[in-house]
Amino acid sequence: MKTTYLKQNIGSDISKDDFKCSFSALTNQLDIVTIGAKTFPNSSKGFIDLLEWIKAKGQAEASLTFTLEATGVYYEALAYFLIDHGYSLYVVLPNQSKKYAESFGTKSKTDKIDAKILSKMGIERKLLPWQPLSTNLLKLKQLTREREAIVQERIMVNNQLHAYKHQGKINSNSITRSQKRITFFNDQIKEIEREIAQIVKQDKKLQQKLNNLQTIPGVGLITAVIIVAETNGFASIKSIKQLTSFAGLDIQIAESGLWKGKSRISKKGNSHIRKALYFPAFTKIKFDNQTHKYYEKLKVKKAKPMIAAVAVQRKLLGLIYTLWRKNEDFFPDHNQSSAA
Repeated sequence: MKTTYLKQNIGSDISKDDFKCSFSALTNQLDIVTIGAKTFPNSSKGFIDLLEWIKAKGQAEASLTFTLEATGVYYEALAYFLIDHGYSLYVVLPNQSKKYAESFGTKSKTDKIDAKILSKMGIERKLLPWQPLSTNLLKLKQLTREREAIVQERIMVNNQLHAYKHQGKINSNSITRSQKRITFFNDQIKEIEREIAQIVKQDKKLQQKLNNLQTIPGVGLITAVIIVAETNGFASIKSIKQLTSFAGLDIQIAESGLWKGKSRISKKGNSHIRKALYFPAFTKIKFDNQTHKYYEKLKVKKAKPMIAAVAVQRKLLGLIYTLWRKNEDFFPDHNQSSAA
């Protein structure tokens, strides 16, 4: 009986200079076999060489997908190249591929092994197809991340400035330089925010939907843009539960028999979304009566204010998702019951 492939997947571990590929297939005997492995330069020439390798190794009749790991920005060039050439691909978080690799009991870790693991993962698991961001959302994602990095630098310099002002012998020159750096950071943040506002203004449909989100108490333009850009406009999100997991705000329960450990959020998801929700959640607690009652009730029940605050963040994220999907403004009673 001739061996034919039912499904093909190429796993790729990508670095700045090159990417290692492992080509796997599901046969008509339902076995997963490795067809081949090869390293390509992370460049346009390497991408074209990859297509030639696929033609030589694969079976044109069987579906072919790719599984990449979201490591920094190095995977993006290949991902967009593959999408432009009509291929479907999956982009998984490092913790997803790590947990999958642990199921094989693999003790060694190399780029080649990682590529092979990703390839098998693409064959076995039902993963969500990756969708590229629109031009505007991609720009907004880059800008909000740049802004976040500058804000973190400003916090660091502010802390240094505080130390300079309170040390044993004050050096006025150090204080002056720190103040100049803070002014420079403030100017850069304002410049980025103007650029963000300009991009939003030029996209009327996006502007309308972001305006809807800003009717929620505590949610401003930057918060709304971060969440929408990081989720690609919720393109691959099918439910609030899935969105909560994507943000790393899902609850990990630790129980075994009679023993019950502490439950906590996983933090295995998009940290940019979690950071963006932190202050808006407390603002909503302060200015929205229904949210304030919910927070106070949980605070008494859980004994820790931060646990109650995280619950508000989850609820706020669900509300943002609901308003985006329905293209509606915020109405306290109606919207919050829908998000719940």
